[in-house]
Formats: sequence, structure tokens, C-alpha cells
Amino acid sequence: MRALLAGGLVLGVGATMTIAAWTDQELATSTVSAGSFSIASRSDQGAFASHGPTETVLTVPLDASGLYPGVKKAAYVQVQASGTLGGTVNLTAVAVTNNAGTAPTGADLALQNAIRVNIAVVAAPANCTTSATATAALTAVPALPAQTLTVSPLNTITYCVVLELPADTTGTAQGGTVKPTWTFTGSTS
Repeated sequence: MRALLAGGLVLGVGATMTIAAWTDQELATSTVSAGSFSIASRSDQGAFASHGPTETVLTVPLDASGLYPGVKKAAYVQVQASGTLGGTVNLTAVAVTNNAGTAPTGADLALQNAIRVNIAVVAAPANCTTSATATAALTAVPALPAQTLTVSPLNTITYCVVLELPADTTGTAQGGTVKPTWTFTGSTS
């Protein structure tokens, strides 16, 4: 009986060992990398550079020291994509401080409240002149449409900032100093 069982076991093992199978594999791979999106800005035809929250803020050359009632000043800020992806950019905020970096008070606040501003997208720096009417408060964010940024071909968006100290500004603004900081936000989808 043992011999018969052992023989059946050997036959069973032999039967499974005689089944043949062929296998084959095909492999596919790809390199996957994310694009990058960032924006850079400049003013006065300088080099485009990043001026974000952790970098030096771009100085807009308004030459607006020594303002007096009736004076208007204009300067531009240019923005373009600096990564591998295009997107959009828009003016999204303005913050105003005094030279100490705190909220304006006294003459500083009077100056902030008196200054009128106009910010618009223009075709080129040459189109940024004091001819625009400045009617908005300095702290106002204009309702501008988002501007398209492309990388191929690379395009540049030019924002024109016009500041005016109206002719009817009271003497309470004399000696005041304010520092507006405009925030341009870029995004890609």
C-alpha cells in the first residue's frame, strides 16, 4: 500500500512538472516632471527679476518726493512669466505704510487720503504718461481684468501707475510720507 501511494505521489509530481509555459514581458517608462510658474517684474527698463515676499521689493520710480497740490507723476511696472509655464497676472492688493513701516497717522494719513491714483494696463512704457485721470483712493485696488502671460513667445504686461495730489489738497498733508506697495499676483491653471 505504501509502495502504491509513493508511486502515485511520484506520478502526480511528474505530471505537474511536465506542463510547459512560456512567458514574456513588455516594459514601458516615461520621465514625468512638473513645469514651473513664476513671474518677474521690472521698471525703467532694468532687468526682470523676482520681487516677491522674500526678495527685495521693486522700487517704482515715480519721483514723487516733494509733491504739492496739482502735481501728477507716472511710472510703469512690467511683469512677465519667468518659468516654463504661462498663466495670468493681475493687480490684487495695495498696502500703504509710512516710512517706519507702520500705518500712516497725522500728516502721513492726510497725504494717503489726499493722493489719487490711476492704474491701467498700457501697450508699452511710452504709453505711460500723466494724461490719465487719477480718481481712485491710493488704497483702492482697481478692477482690472487678469492679463495673459505666455512663455513662447514671451510677452510683457505693462502697468501704468499715475499718482496725483489734487489741487484742493489741504495743508494737513504737508510733510506727510507714505509708501504704497502694490501686489501683482500671477497664477497658472
